[in-house]
Amino acid sequence: MVNIVKKQMMNYKIMQAFWTLYQQKNLQQISVREIIEQVPCNRSTFYAHFTDIYDLLDQFENHLLPKSSQPSVQKMIISDNIQVSIEQCRWLYSQYKNYYEVLLENKHNTTFRPKLIDFCSEIIKRHLNYPLDKEDFDIDLLVEITANTILTTLIFYMKRTDRPKATAIVNLITEILNNSISEQLQWRLSLKNQT
Repeated sequence: MVNIVKKQMMNYKIMQAFWTLYQQKNLQQISVREIIEQVPCNRSTFYAHFTDIYDLLDQFENHLLPKSSQPSVQKMIISDNIQVSIEQCRWLYSQYKNYYEVLLENKHNTTFRPKLIDFCSEIIKRHLNYPLDKEDFDIDLLVEITANTILTTLIFYMKRTDRPKATAIVNLITEILNNSISEQLQWRLSLKNQT
């Protein structure tokens, strides 16, 4: 038991040292040497926890992702109300805002955004009643668009200083998802006939 706690503490210290550096530098500029100097620990300790810097980033990102066993995630899964899901996503983002802002920046080429999209997509798919006439490609595309819409809106919301109250943004997302973006913009799309 003591060894497990010590291992978890060392894992945490290495991740925190990495995070300090990652806020200032690109991933390619961070060395194992810099991390172990900050902890402090030796190389073999680092490699007992992580295979390399990329594995460290991957584990760090996974640590910030919700787990399907968490009560808040279970609440999203069992609820038929999209507002509950959006509220939970907003709560999640606000909990980890400082981490998410850095990990979702364009300058950091991470897999974090796709991981969040996958999480949102999983929640959305659990709420779907698949129409018999829909192809898997169509369903997957619609789910991907919906997950991206939710995540992009929440990122945009958190970056703005002139943002409305959270309930207003939840209502806007709900309106967009229920009534489509083109309708919200009063924009009519049309396809040219191809000859």
